[in-house]
Amino acid sequence: EQGLQPFGVEAQRQLRLEKGHIIVSQDTDGLSNPYEASMGWSVKSDKPFFVGQRSLQILKARGPRQLLVGFELTQAQAPVSECHLIISAGDIAGRITSIGSSATLGKTIGLAMVKPALAAAGTRLHIRGEDGAEHTAVVVSTPFYDPANSRQKDKAS
Repeated sequence: EQGLQPFGVEAQRQLRLEKGHIIVSQDTDGLSNPYEASMGWSVKSDKPFFVGQRSLQILKARGPRQLLVGFELTQAQAPVSECHLIISAGDIAGRITSIGSSATLGKTIGLAMVKPALAAAGTRLHIRGEDGAEHTAVVVSTPFYDPANSRQKDKAS
């Protein structure tokens, strides 16, 4: 009656990527922190105390070593996968954490942990592909799809 349909896990993974939602331990790792994962909003720093507060204060003051960013590939069928490296000036500058071809958007999108100098929207990323060649992506803001969240709003209100 509501038009709901079953769907698979890969479809769910692609939908979460289009909305820029992370998978903890895939888009982050044991060395990541909320500020590097673009999730500083989740830390309520004005509480009088919580476990980990002091460590998070130190990490915030230190600044990020890496940042999670969204990107779009400039080549439609580039042989690029999760864990492939971002290269800058001949050095490793990050890695792809999630990637997928979005039929809705008509392009390949992904998330990557990169050095802060590469995190600004419009920055070109150079990715070492499966073929050993360098492929290009551009940093973009997330979410990739429906950034105003207008599709989840009740049309009647």
